[in-house]
Amino acid sequence: MPLIGDYHTHSVYSHGHGSIEDNVKAAISVGLKEIAITDHGFMHDFYGVRRMDLQNMIDDVRAARKKYPQIKIYLGLEANLIDGTGRVDIEEADKEWLDILVCGYHKCTAYTSAKEAFGFNFPNFISGLTKFSNKQVVKNTDAYIKALERYPIDIISHPNYGIKTDVKEIAKAAAHYGTLLELNGKKVSMTDEEIESILDTGCNIIIDSDAHSPQKVGYFGVPLSYVDRLSIPTERIANFDKLPRFRRYRERVDG
Repeated sequence: MPLIGDYHTHSVYSHGHGSIEDNVKAAISVGLKEIAITDHGFMHDFYGVRRMDLQNMIDDVRAARKKYPQIKIYLGLEANLIDGTGRVDIEEADKEWLDILVCGYHKCTAYTSAKEAFGFNFPNFISGLTKFSNKQVVKNTDAYIKALERYPIDIISHPNYGIKTDVKEIAKAAAHYGTLLELNGKKVSMTDEEIESILDTGCNIIIDSDAHSPQKVGYFGVPLSYVDRLSIPTERIANFDKLPRFRRYRERVDG
């Protein structure tokens, strides 16, 4: 398999249907060298990880690392972008256990204030029923850029899923910080032109499954179809025939 790792998978600790060990075994079975467990962030109203389960997650990953030394296992989170100021649902102390930080927008997250509820959460929640205004697109784009400034985000998951942004502007900021933009294994929510604009900025992409069951770990058919159709250079894909160099690693090494 040309893709070395899958860095966006979910387990029973949030919205997945298999255990952490189940995902790891599935990754090994399809020949992956690395896998990340990135359950939904704490402030998702329905699917978020419960903080009371965090230590169990850590213990499960440690046990899997000991049992399956042939694969590298990251413990991470798919944090939620929760307001227009760029806040996501992690705390400073979470950086100690996070190996990888994925971030994306999801509906049905808790809001931080009435102002943000009516200026960010609610307008994006009703997307599909109304058309995004140019003003909202600017606000959404700015929220992502502020999040990139505030947090060591390694991957922006499924850009434009459930939210409308200026992908190129986000990619410019991501390129500056060393963050990757994802082509998602469930659904790509960007136009061809938006995907090509990412490459124009110098930002690299990563291909992940967004698996919610062990059977989907390492399934990359949807994003690979875009790679083929758009002739995306494989050297611009962070996990294609090489291991990705994530932002937090770059920041530690490069200072």
